[in-house]
Amino acid sequence: MEEEDVPLRGMEEEDGGGARGEVGRCAEHGKKLAYFCRPDKQRVCSKCAIVGRHRGHTVVPVEEALSELKELLSAHLIELEAESSEQTSRFEDIERNMTAAQEEAEKLQQQVQEDFATLRSFLDSEEKVLMVWIDTEKQHALQELERLKAECLQRTKHLSLLVGPLKAVLQTTDLSDVLKVLNISSDGPCETVNEPIVRFEAEKFCGPLQYKVWKRMFQIILTVPETYTFDHSTAHPHLEISTNRRSVIPRHEALPVDYTDGRFDGCLCVLGAEAISMGKHYWEVTVNKKSKWDLGVAYSSVTRHGNIIYRPSRGFWCLTLRDGYRYEVCDEHDIQLEVQHKPHRIGIYVDYEGGLVSFFNAEMMQILHVFRTRFTDQLLPLYSPCSMEEAVPGDQRLTIFKLNV
Repeated sequence: MEEEDVPLRGMEEEDGGGARGEVGRCAEHGKKLAYFCRPDKQRVCSKCAIVGRHRGHTVVPVEEALSELKELLSAHLIELEAESSEQTSRFEDIERNMTAAQEEAEKLQQQVQEDFATLRSFLDSEEKVLMVWIDTEKQHALQELERLKAECLQRTKHLSLLVGPLKAVLQTTDLSDVLKVLNISSDGPCETVNEPIVRFEAEKFCGPLQYKVWKRMFQIILTVPETYTFDHSTAHPHLEISTNRRSVIPRHEALPVDYTDGRFDGCLCVLGAEAISMGKHYWEVTVNKKSKWDLGVAYSSVTRHGNIIYRPSRGFWCLTLRDGYRYEVCDEHDIQLEVQHKPHRIGIYVDYEGGLVSFFNAEMMQILHVFRTRFTDQLLPLYSPCSMEEAVPGDQRLTIFKLNV
């Protein structure tokens, strides 16, 4: 039996037939729309594909097209679900970071308040001690001056009693009166030996008060520049370490040293002698006007042989200078820093438990960069003055800064 014609009007009717699961017929040729034109993305009949306006187009059976389109949509669905999952994960990360930002900021604010409270308490205590000392010295001086004042008044009163008769007898012509007064005066006390007049010794409190208090403040400051030293047994043969082990300078000629596993033989580096495995530490390195240097920390287990690439994944957290102006952070990908004021001294701060390595312009205490990580081995300071620079005048050594207090 011949199927009843279903009138279609373009894509709208074709879609309608598809939605009902019916094949439908071509409005132009009356044949079943059993095929799908890929370029035009619509159902067609066999005649449309052979002689009609879809001639030459890629045409496939509707069932095949349906399967292909479902595969395409399935792939698109997978992409959308993957992106949705990624956005969900991103949303969760954002929320975690928001919570962490709140908690870390509050913790930092509390730490700042506690640190400044400690400083204020120390300064208040120093002020009170000094004020009490000044007041004690003042009271002592005033008491002594009051005593001398009373003695002086008493002596003056006594002398007035002696002066009156003398003045009167000087007006008489009677020798007996003169002799009488003379005898009385001769029997009087000997000349008084006056004690020195004391004074308030303000000079006890003179001098650089703020500097003196600042020096005493180091009793309560937990992190101050530490006087680290170089481990000469790790120094590259072309590096010369000073006798106090706080300065290193590059050389043209190699020093006669033993080549051991612990010594650098490729990069001109030297490690610090003091290991860091806990706590917070800060030290400063004077770089003067050098045009290149490397500074940072490294795991004590890092390789010391051949050329070395500074990367956190390899156990190095470093900041370098090249060409006198290119400051680079040696992360997994180098990061070039914009440094406005060239520092002559670099500060390095390590919080082992907190997983922080920070670099500062030590003269301005301006932060240059912060590494965030989790340490799994003990750390050693790392230094490199790099090679000798013939065209660069001035001191080419690196010196670990020592704070004299």
